[in-house]
Parts: sequence; C-alpha cells; structure tokens
Amino acid sequence: SILRKKIKAAEIPVTVTNTAISEIPADADIVITHRSLTDRARQKAPEAEHISIDNFLKSPEYDELVNRLSVS
Repeated sequence: SILRKKIKAAEIPVTVTNTAISEIPADADIVITHRSLTDRARQKAPEAEHISIDNFLKSPEYDELVNRLSVS
C-alpha cells in the first residue's frame, strides 16, 4: 500500500497489486519482493524486472522506482 500511495501521488498511470508469488500474473512488468523471495519470484515471472527489498515499510527502492517511472 505504501508503493501504491507513492505511485498515485506522483500521478503515474500504473496498477500496483499485492499477490502471492505463486499468483504473479504472466504479464507482470515489475515484481517487488523481499530479498529472500526474489529467486522464487524470478522462477515464476522470468521476463519481469525484479526489485528486491529488505523492508516493505521503509524502502528507498520505492522512491527510486517512482522517480524512474515519472521520467519515463
């Protein structure tokens, strides 16, 4: 929900969803997981970009992603 709020505040037209690794959609573009789960997520969605984080509540990767998507 933190990333969803940041994306919305930046007015970036993307959909952010939470899902179990086993349910990652085949058309996912970016997958964000805890570092310990990234390998499993890569197996499920090998074509997606994967971002590994250590803390879902305070992660600088969220701001980096929002900044990158804002420029695109």
